[in-house]
Formats: sequence, structure tokens, C-alpha cells
Amino acid sequence: MPKLEKPREKAGDRVRRQILDHAEALFAERGFFGSSVRDLTTRAGVRLAAINYHFGTKEELFRSVLMRRAEELGAERLERLAQVPKRGPAAARTRAIVSAFIAPVLARAMTRDLGWRNYFTLIAQTGSSRLFALELVADAFNRVALAFVVSFGEVFPRASRRTLHHAYQLMLAATLYTFADNRRLDSLTSGRIRSDDFAAQSEDLIEMLSTGLFALCAKPASTRPAPRASPQSCPKGPARKGSRRRPT
Repeated sequence: MPKLEKPREKAGDRVRRQILDHAEALFAERGFFGSSVRDLTTRAGVRLAAINYHFGTKEELFRSVLMRRAEELGAERLERLAQVPKRGPAAARTRAIVSAFIAPVLARAMTRDLGWRNYFTLIAQTGSSRLFALELVADAFNRVALAFVVSFGEVFPRASRRTLHHAYQLMLAATLYTFADNRRLDSLTSGRIRSDDFAAQSEDLIEMLSTGLFALCAKPASTRPAPRASPQSCPKGPARKGSRRRPT
């Protein structure tokens, strides 16, 4: 049977991909505010008109960079999450949830695709900031995040909603930092341990998160400190104009 040839990439699609690739690398290197559209046109070898045509604004370009890989990554995470056993020891199910979250990242970090490396660096920077552009993609990221929160709740039905959300937040934060490839380990150990040794780090990361999140979610509610009131929940009059809701 003859092999089916892949359809040729249209010129417009090729230019769009070229812009996204270079924007991803530039944003990862300099951040959103440190990257100008002029920098991008120079690096990508395109005219300003091409960026305006395909994306319109710098904010929309940034959103497109974040969403291009987030959709693929989120889809695989949900597929793996659906395979987590509904019954069995809570510790084993917790580990399966953590693995479902981390394994898709590890698989891509281990490839030679520098685009994924740039993306993980970028998403780590973005996730630890108060960048307003996060609101442009919050709904897409929240859909996957809440699925993991629900999964933790199925394993630990007595855990509070607050605890379950904290469990996800801690898992996310540790994963983002681990795959950021920020050279911190290289500096700390004079190069004896590398930040891009993702396989070794992932093994330890899964072990740490599985053990820690199990202990967190299984902890009796009576032993927890009372939650502090959120400033947003205190009646202090009407909200200020221009305030923005932060994504979960």
C-alpha cells in the first residue's frame, strides 16, 4: 500500500508557525515585557504586517504561543488521568494522578524539540508572575486543573475543597520549576548535577509529590489550622474599578 504524503504546508501557515516558534523562544528568553514586536520581526525575519495579519496584537500573539502547546499537553494529561484507578490504595492512586500530570511533560522534555524546552521555560515564568495575559488563557488551563482537583477529591472525599486546590497548586508549582531548566542545579553543584537531567528529577519529583500530597490530603481536618480569611471575602465596600479576577 503506497504511503500517504503529508499535505504541503501553505505559505500562510508556514509564516504563522515561524512567527510562533521565534516568539516562543524570545518570550522564554526575555519575558513578555522584555520582548518587543520589533525584536520579533528581526528574529523571525518577517515584516510587522505579517504579525498584525496573523495575530493582531502582541497580547494575542502571546496567547497563541501559550495555547499552541497547552492544548496538546492538556489533552494527554486528561487521557492519562482517565486511566487512574477508581478503587485501590489511596497512596497508589495519588501516585497515578501525579504521574498523569508529570509524564506528558517529561516525554516532551526528553525530545530534541527545543520548542518544548522554550515552552516549559516560558510557562514557568508566566505561572509565577502576575502577568495580565494569564487571564487570556485562564479558562483553558483551568479546565485541566479542575479535572485534577476533582480526581484528588475522589481519592480523598473527606479533604476540604481548600486542601484539594492546594494539592494541585503545589503539584503545579513543583513541576513548573523542575522543567524550567533554569540552570540553578548547575550553579549550585558547579555542573556536577544538571538542571536538564529531567529523567532523574522526574523520578524524585513524583516520589516527593506522591508522598507529600497523600500526607496532606489524608490529614484529619481537626489537625489543620483554621484558614485565614481572604481579603476578597472581607466586606470592604465595592471593588475598585479595573480590578481583575485571578485564574485559579
